[in-house]
Amino acid sequence: MKKPICFLVVLCVCTLFVATTFVANAVSFEGDASYVFGLGSSKSRGFTAHGMVEVMNDVFVDGSFLSTSTKPAPDAEDEKSLSNSLFSVGGLYRTLNDPDLAGYVGAGFVSLTTKEGEADAIVGQGFYGKFGFRFRPMPQMSIVAEVSYAPRYKEKEADRSGSLVTARATVAYELMEGLGLQGTIKRYKASLTPVASDTVVGGGITFRF
Repeated sequence: MKKPICFLVVLCVCTLFVATTFVANAVSFEGDASYVFGLGSSKSRGFTAHGMVEVMNDVFVDGSFLSTSTKPAPDAEDEKSLSNSLFSVGGLYRTLNDPDLAGYVGAGFVSLTTKEGEADAIVGQGFYGKFGFRFRPMPQMSIVAEVSYAPRYKEKEADRSGSLVTARATVAYELMEGLGLQGTIKRYKASLTPVASDTVVGGGITFRF
């Protein structure tokens, strides 16, 4: 348990350092980092992080990262370890900006890397479209939901294509200005790679400035 906690702390510190160093001239920056685990039959464990920089009014650079791994049980000789890394980066435009409700649309690039046992890693990638919203039922609380879809998701160095859908929902509560706690659930489903889908849930911190 110590290793995941240490990794999460390092991730948060690095994210804050990068943000303060490279986006000093941006309108705003917000991000989050969470420890997550798989739901249902999934035994995955890992981390997820998300960041959004407002580079000008209503225009954002958006990125996210999810890394999970599954270790076989000691008595399961036929099971193999499995690791997945999901990375996306793109742009967003805020189409609605009311005090309690904001809406976004955008597009970007996504990549999913899967490695099973000692086999070579399989990399799939493609361009996606995204839409989402942020709702504030009270000043300290925010609810975020977003969905992205890559219709021509391709396996790298192979003549195969499919699709990739990712979705995320978080509920965050601000404890003090710029810092809060959150619970999150994230799901992805790909038509390629050995493991086509996973749903993870967890919690962590949020920060903004």
